[in-house]
Amino acid sequence: MFGGIHHVAVAVRNLEEALAFYHGKLGLALGKQATVPDQGVKAALLPLGEDEIELLEPTNPAGGVARFLEKKGEGVHHFCVETSDVAAAIERAKTLGLQLIDQAPRQGLAGTIGFLHPSATQGVLVELAQPAEEGPHPHAPATGIRAVGMTTLYLATKDPAASAEALSRNYEAKATGLASDPRFGARTCVVEIGSSRVTLIDAAEFAASPVGGRILAGRGEGLCGLCIAVEDLDDALRHLGQNGIPTERLGDASVGFLAWIPAERAHGVNLFLSAAARRA
Repeated sequence: MFGGIHHVAVAVRNLEEALAFYHGKLGLALGKQATVPDQGVKAALLPLGEDEIELLEPTNPAGGVARFLEKKGEGVHHFCVETSDVAAAIERAKTLGLQLIDQAPRQGLAGTIGFLHPSATQGVLVELAQPAEEGPHPHAPATGIRAVGMTTLYLATKDPAASAEALSRNYEAKATGLASDPRFGARTCVVEIGSSRVTLIDAAEFAASPVGGRILAGRGEGLCGLCIAVEDLDDALRHLGQNGIPTERLGDASVGFLAWIPAERAHGVNLFLSAAARRA
């Protein structure tokens, strides 16, 4: 029923400024743009291979995205799980006793959609979407960081085992056991939802580590970053340096490198880059 993560949505204060960074400086392709009145947002989609980043600027000061910005500032707002039958997915959620925002499907930028309440997914807002039939996403641009996909979404949680169990049940996912990740100084667990991955990070260990404390920056549990695969990591780092975007390297040859763009430079999102041949 669930094909994977369709997109990750980022709440921003000014869409044009965010596009100047993600499209202009990073060089991500620019897809559909629209105003969605019933959600109170202006939105732009940035394709990454078969994945997408969605930028959301509120148009309704009383809407959910505006309230999110007021409370938490810019950052990852929700992620969207693709399904072949959103009506059936909503009914399945009801049988599992999950709290819903939408009791029936409606139209959205991603196709036919419905939102689950954050209580259904460890405090994270999740959208279910049955995408409309569209042509293939554009290939990675020849310039910029040359992104080809999203390798994982990072979620800090107090109880990774319980979170993995909930995600596995709610989205027919598969989870690995907990393992130490020296790049973050914390135990992690990978959950595969269809063709996509969510990496759960032990929030207590993460917050106490030098890197994790900076990544969380007082936000605590919740979505704390995403990793983008690029065609050539060294070329991507050169491009970022030439555009005045410094990065930090996490890890070594034994565990694989991640390049980190801190959230304060990326509209509230901790962005990690990995080589396309290596999963993060």
